[in-house]
Amino acid sequence: MGARDSSVLLTPQGTDDEIVVSKKGLAELRRQAEERAKEIERLRRENAELRRRLSVHENPNVPPSVRNHAPGYPSDRPLTPSDQRKTPGPKPGHDGVTREPLVPDQRIRLSADTCGTCHGHRLKLRGVETQQEVEIERRRKVTEYSVEVSDCLDCGATVRARLANGRAPTGYGPELQAEIVLGKIEERLPYRKLEERLEREGIPSCPATLQAVVWGASEKLRGEEAVILQRLRASPWVHADESSYRIDGRKVWIWVFCTSTDLLVVIRPSRGRGVVEEVLGKDYRGQIVCDGWKGYLGWELQRCWAHLLRVAKARAEEGPTAKELYGSLAELYERLTKDLPRASGRTLARRRAKGERVLAGLEARFGTSWGRGVRPVMTYVRNGRPWWLTFLKHPGMEATNNRGERGLREAIVIRKIIGTLRNWTGAEAFARMLSVLGTWKLRGENATTKLYAALN
Repeated sequence: MGARDSSVLLTPQGTDDEIVVSKKGLAELRRQAEERAKEIERLRRENAELRRRLSVHENPNVPPSVRNHAPGYPSDRPLTPSDQRKTPGPKPGHDGVTREPLVPDQRIRLSADTCGTCHGHRLKLRGVETQQEVEIERRRKVTEYSVEVSDCLDCGATVRARLANGRAPTGYGPELQAEIVLGKIEERLPYRKLEERLEREGIPSCPATLQAVVWGASEKLRGEEAVILQRLRASPWVHADESSYRIDGRKVWIWVFCTSTDLLVVIRPSRGRGVVEEVLGKDYRGQIVCDGWKGYLGWELQRCWAHLLRVAKARAEEGPTAKELYGSLAELYERLTKDLPRASGRTLARRRAKGERVLAGLEARFGTSWGRGVRPVMTYVRNGRPWWLTFLKHPGMEATNNRGERGLREAIVIRKIIGTLRNWTGAEAFARMLSVLGTWKLRGENATTKLYAALN
C-alpha cells in the first residue's frame, strides 16, 4: 500500500488497461503541458504580428513595386510567358509624336570641296538638305548696379533707386531664381546638388542661400495660391486625397484638393474634417470625389470605384463566390462608365436607375453570404452605398479619384526621396510650390515662363 499511496491509477477511455503514474510523474506531465501551452500562445502572437507586418506590404492599396518585394513574397514565382506579356511602347492606333523643328537663331551654309572617299575635287551640286543642331551657351552674366541712395527732405526717409519694373536688385536675378526653384521642386534635387550645378556655371552659393531663394519665391506666390483656393471653392466638385508625411520626424498629413485645372496642396497636423472645412469652407455646396475617409462625411460624395474594384479583386482570390462578386462589380462599372463623356442626361439617368437596382441586387444576393472574401467587400459596398452613383447625377464628374491620387503623386515621390521635411516654414513653401507649379501644368502653361514673370 505504501507504493500505491504515491501513485495515481489511470484508465484510458475505451480500454480496460490500467496505467499507474506516480504523482511526481503527473506533475511533470502537467508542467510540460503548461510549457507547450505557453509556447503555442507565443507562436500564435508571433504569427499574428508577422501577418500584420505582411499586410502592410500586401494589400489592395500597395503598388506592385512595393508588394513584389514584401517579406515572404515568393521569389520563385512563375514568369509570365513572353507571348502574354505587355509590349512596350504605344498601343496600336496611337498617334506618333514628332519633335517640331525649332526656329534657328542663325543659318550657316556648309559647302564641300573634297570627296571623302577618293579625295577628288570634281563635285557636282545635286541639292541642299537642312539639318538642325541645338546647343546651349553656358555663360554667366553678372550685372553690377550703382544704386543711388538719397534722403527725403520731406520725411527724412532713405530712398534707394530701383529697376524700371520697380524691383530692387538682388543677389540672384529672377531667371536664376526660377531655375533654382525648378531644380528643387520639379527636378527634386537636394540643395547640395543644386550648389554643385551652380558651381559648374561659375556661380558661388551655399545650401542656406539656396533655401532662402526658394522660401522667398514661395512668399511671392501667395497671391497665386489664394486665387487657386478661390477657384476650388467655386468649383462644382473637387477631388480630394490625403497621405501621411513627416516634419522633423513627426507624423503629419499632406492633403490635395484638385480639379481638372487647379491643384492645391496643404500640410496639416490633422487628418480630420477640420482641414476640409478650412480649405473648402463649411458652406461648400459642391461634391467631393474621394476614397470615403470619414473626414469627408458631411458633404455629398462620390466614392472612388477604383478603390472598390481593387479591394474586390484582392478578395476574389479567396474563393469562387468572392470571384463572382468581383466580376459582377467590374461588369457594372464598365456598363456605367462606357462612353461616359458623350452620354446624354437621359442616358445618365437610366444608368443611375440601373446601377441602383444592380447594387441592391448584389446586396440581397451576397449580403448574407459566408463565402471567404465576400463579407469585407460587401461591407465596403454598404458603407459607401449612398455615394457610388453620384457621378451619374453630374455630367463631367469622374467615377474614380484617380485625379486626386495623381495630384498627390509628386509629393509622395519626394517623400520617398527625402523622408522628412525639416520645419513648418519649409513645409509651407514646399506645398505652395507644388500647388502653383502643378496648377500651371494642368492649365497647359509654361511653368518656367510663369515663374520668371512672378519673380521678376
